[in-house]
Amino acid sequence: MTPEAPHRQPSLRQLRGFVEVARHASFSRAAQALALSQPALSSAIRELEAVLGAPLFDRSTHHVRLTQAGRALYAQAQWMLNTFDEGAQELHRLLHAEAAVVRIGCIPSTMPLIAPLLADWQSAHPDIELQLRDVLNDELISGLQNGALDLGLGLDFGLPPQIQAQEIARDELVAVLAPGHRLAGRPRLHWRDLAGERLAMLSRGSTHSMILAALAQHGLAADQVHTLHYTDSLYSLVRAGQRVGLISRLYTLPQRPGSLAVLGLGEPATERSIALLAHTAAQRPPVARCHAWLRAALRR
Repeated sequence: MTPEAPHRQPSLRQLRGFVEVARHASFSRAAQALALSQPALSSAIRELEAVLGAPLFDRSTHHVRLTQAGRALYAQAQWMLNTFDEGAQELHRLLHAEAAVVRIGCIPSTMPLIAPLLADWQSAHPDIELQLRDVLNDELISGLQNGALDLGLGLDFGLPPQIQAQEIARDELVAVLAPGHRLAGRPRLHWRDLAGERLAMLSRGSTHSMILAALAQHGLAADQVHTLHYTDSLYSLVRAGQRVGLISRLYTLPQRPGSLAVLGLGEPATERSIALLAHTAAQRPPVARCHAWLRAALRR
C-alpha cells in the first residue's frame, strides 16, 4: 500500500503575509510593510488558501476584507507568529546570556496586588524580568490569545476555552466618602442610603458595568452619576465633599489610611472574581516558573 502523502502546512512566510494583509486591509500596503513585491505577496496568499482549502479574503470589492475563514484564522495566526518570535528571541537571549522577559497584563485595579511582589521576584530570579502592562480586561484576554502577553491578572468571567484561570481574590464594590461625610461613620452602607447623594464612578472598565447593574437593581438613577476617566479625579471630588464615589475595593488599597472613608455596599456584597490568567498552550520555561511562583505568592 502506498503511504499517504503528508498534509502540507502553512509556512511562516505565508502566515506573515496573511496577517499583514488583514492588518492593513490592503495588498499593496502589506507588501510595502514586508518589503515584498505585490505579486510575490499575492502568490503567498494564494498558496496559503490552497493549503487551507478556503478563501481568506473577499477580493470582490474595492476593499480587502476577511472571509469567515480568514477571521477564524487571524487570531490563531497572530498567536502562532508571536509565539515563534518569542521563542526565537528567547533562544537569542539564552545564546547571548541576556535576561528573559515575562510580560504580564493587569487590569488597573489589580496593580496593588502584584506591584509589592516585584522586589521579591527580582531578588529570587535576577535572570527573568517581569514587564507589567496595565490594560482593560478585553485587551488582556486578546493579548493572552494572540501571544502578546504571557500571563494576566483579570476577571474570571466569560473566558474563552483556551484561557485558564485561578481565582486569587474577591473584589467588592464600595462607596468612598470624605471622612466628614454624614454617612462616613457607618460600618456598612445599603444602596438605598445613597438615594439623594451626588455620585461618581469611573467611565469605563468592568466596575462601570457592575455599578450600572447595581444601580438599576436598587432603583437608583444612573443618568445622574458623574463619570470620570481616572481614580485620582474621582478621589479629589470625594475629598472635597462634592461626590460619593462608587468603585471596587482594590482601587482603594493605595490610598493613605484615613484620607477616605471606604464602606462596603449592600448585603450581600456585589463582587467580582479576580484571577491569575494564562493560555492553555505550553509555556516557555521562564513563563512557567513565573506562573508557578505567582500562583503561590498571590494566594498568601
